[in-house]
Amino acid sequence: MASNYVDSDEGSNHSNDSCSGFSDSDTDSEAATNSASDTEEAPQTSVKHNVCVHYNRGNCRYGNKCREEHICSNFLKGSCKYGAGCHLNHNLQSSSSGQSKRASGASSADTDEECDGPYRWQLNFGRGWENITNDHILEAQYSLPSTKGIKIYNTHAGVISIDFTKMRVLKKKNIKVRRMSSKDTDWLWYYRGDHCWYQYGGKGKTSPIQSSALETAYKQNQHGSVKFGIDSAQYEISFKGMCQTNLSTHRKRRVRRRPKYEPAQSGGLHEITSHFKNFLNPPTNKTPVWQFKGNHQWYTFNKTVGCSVSSADIESCYQKSQTTMHFTVNSYSYTLDFAKMSQVNHKTMTERKIRRI
Repeated sequence: MASNYVDSDEGSNHSNDSCSGFSDSDTDSEAATNSASDTEEAPQTSVKHNVCVHYNRGNCRYGNKCREEHICSNFLKGSCKYGAGCHLNHNLQSSSSGQSKRASGASSADTDEECDGPYRWQLNFGRGWENITNDHILEAQYSLPSTKGIKIYNTHAGVISIDFTKMRVLKKKNIKVRRMSSKDTDWLWYYRGDHCWYQYGGKGKTSPIQSSALETAYKQNQHGSVKFGIDSAQYEISFKGMCQTNLSTHRKRRVRRRPKYEPAQSGGLHEITSHFKNFLNPPTNKTPVWQFKGNHQWYTFNKTVGCSVSSADIESCYQKSQTTMHFTVNSYSYTLDFAKMSQVNHKTMTERKIRRI
């Protein structure tokens, strides 16, 4: 299965500036989807279980926070026809893991399951977890705090849309997605500035708080918060709401936690670009059109409006598997990055997303 169109926030620049004043009023919370166990064990019907009915229907909104047990009711009755391939939990020991984790103060559903490699992306269509081919493409986009999600084509269920912020498949309740990772994964924290996302503790100006400190606090209590100050202003980062609040003005900015990208073992950036070339859009006879995101809408590249390249010029460069291309708009110079699907103004360093439709 191959990845496709990336839906990202406006301004995807990975700036390393320190925090500034906050004015964003919108926030988004991040939660991981439930992951079913493939482990089979004999049902223990002699023990009374408080089974979650909504989990068995595939629509429990509380996830790992649910007070009831997330386990297959048919498995408990000894009548589950799917066996180890069932997409519901068949592990009695893990059916109430969410409650035990909260009691001990350990990480809850947001913590990735461990795997041998640095990461692994999987989908579950109801018959167990399957690896996603070329998942380094998903990882590369997921590592960008500006990227909200991605579309994948050629799956068993056709086109599916993955929401990175909530780690779920949109509009298809019977399909689940998960990201497994190494315990050594380096997690970075970002906040949404006026024009782009900024990393806590990134290079450049001195930051009042580091990503490593936030990660440590987050692992201790994913529903907790961290306070810090900049000059006379005091701020609070809420892990539950994934937002940062100016305690004086009460203005908020969104916060995101993303892994530091680990390149694929072979191919690197060229391989990612090549896969994007093949899978950025579903098969079609239509000539692709390249656009950039303005403040309010998408605009097609056109030489008649002062731009030195047309949509066709970009497509020609793209088909040659180039990783970047340069162009000008009036007196401004830009670089277009096919791997990030973005363009950067060399003078202002403003970054905008681009797309191929």
